[in-house]
Amino acid sequence: MLLCACLWAGTLPADAQAGSFGFTQSDTRVVVDTGANLVFSVDTRNGDLVSMVYHGDELQTREPKGSQIASGLGAAQVEVHTMGDTIMVSAQAHDLSQYYIAHKGRSAIYLATYAPTLLPIGELRFVTRLDVGKLPKAAWGTDSNVGQAIEGKDVFLLPDGRTSSKFYSARPMIDDPLHGVSGPAVAVYMLMGNRELSAGGPFFKDIATQKTLKTHELYNYMFSNHTQTEPYRGGLHGPYGLLFTDGAVPAAALGDLSFVNQSLGLKGFIGSAGRGTVSAHLSGVATGLPAFVGLSNAAAQYWARADANGNAQVEGVRPGHYRTTLYQNELEVARGTVDIMPGTHAQLTLNAQVPQGRVKWQIGMADGTPAGFLNASRLASEHPSDSRMAPWKSLTYTVGSSPLSDFPAVQWRAVNSPTRINFSLGPNEVRDYRLRLYVTLAQAGGRPQIKVNQGWEAPLPPASNQPDSRGITRGTYRGNNVLFEYVIPRTTLHAGLNSVDISAASGKVGDGFLSPGFVYDCVQWIEQ
Repeated sequence: MLLCACLWAGTLPADAQAGSFGFTQSDTRVVVDTGANLVFSVDTRNGDLVSMVYHGDELQTREPKGSQIASGLGAAQVEVHTMGDTIMVSAQAHDLSQYYIAHKGRSAIYLATYAPTLLPIGELRFVTRLDVGKLPKAAWGTDSNVGQAIEGKDVFLLPDGRTSSKFYSARPMIDDPLHGVSGPAVAVYMLMGNRELSAGGPFFKDIATQKTLKTHELYNYMFSNHTQTEPYRGGLHGPYGLLFTDGAVPAAALGDLSFVNQSLGLKGFIGSAGRGTVSAHLSGVATGLPAFVGLSNAAAQYWARADANGNAQVEGVRPGHYRTTLYQNELEVARGTVDIMPGTHAQLTLNAQVPQGRVKWQIGMADGTPAGFLNASRLASEHPSDSRMAPWKSLTYTVGSSPLSDFPAVQWRAVNSPTRINFSLGPNEVRDYRLRLYVTLAQAGGRPQIKVNQGWEAPLPPASNQPDSRGITRGTYRGNNVLFEYVIPRTTLHAGLNSVDISAASGKVGDGFLSPGFVYDCVQWIEQ
């Protein structure tokens, strides 16, 4: 039954006030009242979200752009339906359908995006454009683009030497169930949903917010080329949602999506009866490091943290054959497979596979991150040129006496190569060794070039498979984890002080922080 289906002849007033649950429609807008002090409007010509009035206050930006999927559909066929306590507005253009959903008595706009193919612009995102004067604060990171552009059109230098970028608002998928912007007595949060059709795995991250002079943009990035490690997954992205509060973090009930079911008619929707569950037991991860399980195939991805006993559970998995991964923090340490059928509960066991050889010394921990290294804690939120960063320069690190924080998180060919490692060998320790370098990301074909005792050079390995885009300067160290291993013959070593020089080599060009380089995870000296 339609609670309200009356037609308005003209454009609706921008200051539409909350009334009772229902909708009205004119030639240019569908206006939906959620019955919870939230009224939103969708443009019937293009499917943009063009008004969000919460407690009588318009939160949509003062700029002419609407809130929209991608950069807008241009033109769309818009329909609205009421199904019990739910109102659904759908906007369709070509093979894409964007859904806006209201559930009675909730101050939320729930969304879903059916996109079986990737848009020509090469990315899929929903951007909510909010009034920055009313919602000036971001929940995470520095996200202002007000300053002098120093790299592309997305990294900026502020007058005090700090840097900012929309990329620095990002957090790993596994740590980002929702993010938001806020102001006095009001907040809007993006509920990210299950992320099953996103790409990049549990530690991939993408833009969350961006601030301009008039607009605070709140994002759900479903796919981009921002240091992307996987191809696009097509189908129904979501449901996800915009949650409105009086400033507090949303209550769990506001993020409850259980009302979204087959009755709503969302394209590509798979209900709980058509999904399965995986219980995993994870073991062998290094003491003190967290364990995670990941499932992935071309159609979907999932992940879960293990508890103190190494047990993890993943619910709501689409049917299919999945590659399974055990992560030691962010480093892949075991692989397997599992098959999921509708309504079934699969069991999975993964045990970490430790590379052979005794570690004589190491710098850092093999966990898929540069944690503890010079400037590592700042890489996610600052450009490498930021005034808060310690200087990047060529240096010497002495095993056994130098602090871990002296060792660089990143090695660039044009900035800080080489890094020298000094270490001592006793007369009875001169033998063949292996040098292992764990890397989390490389750019411009960068890979480690090794020189021992300022003479002998190890054969240069091929470039690793990495995203073909900037990453390190965009606030991430996450690409494809790679292990480079070099055999160091005893004839290159001697009793007493020895040295290994590590530089970034590549056949590609680049200047400064965009020159070939890579992010360190761990360096190990291994006895054969």
